[in-house]
Amino acid sequence: MRFRSSSYLLLTALSLLAAPACGPDEGGEPPLVIDPVRPNPPAENDPAFTVTGIPRYVLAGDGLTNPTKAFTIQVAAPKDVVFLDAWIDGAAEPVPLVFNADDNESQGEIPTLELPVGTHGLMLSVRGSKEAFFRAEFVKGHALYMVISTDWDFSDVDDRVLDHHTELHTAHPELKITHLLGPYTFTDPAVSQQRRDHIVSWAQGMRDTYGDEIGLHIHPYCNFIEAAGVACKTSPSVSDPAGDPTGYTVRLGAYSREEWKTLFGKANEIWNQVGFGKPTSFRAGAWTLETHVAQALVDTGFLVDSSANNWKLMDEWFGYDIYEFNKTQWATIGDTSQPYRPTEDSIVAGGKGPALGLLEVPDNGCMVDYWAVEEIKNIFDANWSGGALSAPTQVSTGFHPATTPYYSPAEFERLDELFTYTDQFLASKFEGPVIYINMTDATKIW
Repeated sequence: MRFRSSSYLLLTALSLLAAPACGPDEGGEPPLVIDPVRPNPPAENDPAFTVTGIPRYVLAGDGLTNPTKAFTIQVAAPKDVVFLDAWIDGAAEPVPLVFNADDNESQGEIPTLELPVGTHGLMLSVRGSKEAFFRAEFVKGHALYMVISTDWDFSDVDDRVLDHHTELHTAHPELKITHLLGPYTFTDPAVSQQRRDHIVSWAQGMRDTYGDEIGLHIHPYCNFIEAAGVACKTSPSVSDPAGDPTGYTVRLGAYSREEWKTLFGKANEIWNQVGFGKPTSFRAGAWTLETHVAQALVDTGFLVDSSANNWKLMDEWFGYDIYEFNKTQWATIGDTSQPYRPTEDSIVAGGKGPALGLLEVPDNGCMVDYWAVEEIKNIFDANWSGGALSAPTQVSTGFHPATTPYYSPAEFERLDELFTYTDQFLASKFEGPVIYINMTDATKIW
């Protein structure tokens, strides 16, 4: 014996009570038939019914994001059509919709928690009808996380650029930005205390108003290196074979693990002094992370790095050390590279040692300096083609806040166009899998 759901039995009984009376025949009243009848799919949707609320995409859920438990649909039906049912996939029983006489509409909550990842069908029918009047499909899958970050290569930036952050947030309300600030803002004698205070206030405002993250980005400028009590090195430089007297373009690997423990410790100290709190996210200047530098990150309490770079986008640097280093170090990183856990012996995926205790989030979209809009759209599309994602997926990109001309209005426009594209697929609107997150949030997923 199969038991009918209580809600279906109740609404079926109500439908019978509301139905027009029928005269008795010799056998008395006709029997009450309460078993649901599964309708056939419609040849086409009936335009007499207006259906809203059908999602394109619902979430499977993970360590950061809750699964979609249900979605609500509304149906405006022709006059006198009251009792409607929703059928999910091949279910033997429907979900009854509830009629509201005030607006002559029916509404139903469609459960999705127990549905597997994949494409699902939904049919709507008038109760007892042999053919449904509406059919649609929706997808259940995992999220596509957008990790948007900024690399502060310089000690100061134009207020015009700071304002662009607010403009992006205003135009794209769900946007999150991980601000990877440089500690040299606080050690460069060319930056006044008043200006430092302004940048601190601005960054805290981004965090408190929009939920952004304040992380860390380091190019080994001598003013910061020496402030930490470490002797500054001027080579190897990623752009100048003769060396860089400022330290800016020097590879991070030029310094030892112990030296980086001191340097990261100094950055932690600065962050606490100015009220940022402990930084937990990092990207190496010029993406020049090496295993011993990653080990020092773990030694000093960092949780996530995003230095693994989609180097193929950097063809502007062909012939320079920055291109050759990235091509060699991040040889396996491409458009669809996903987060992984490095090992003690290898920051590159596939090491044999014990886990390092750091999540690597590949910068698979590089930075806006290096892509045209169609290129980054293609990277997004390569990670999600419109179907159900079988696992959480991420796309990372960002920009370099700087003084003119290093950050241009054209870069802002390209970012705005990218976010306008990805906003079409927001999970919050059931239009797709897109969720913007801060970098450290990724550690709850992978």
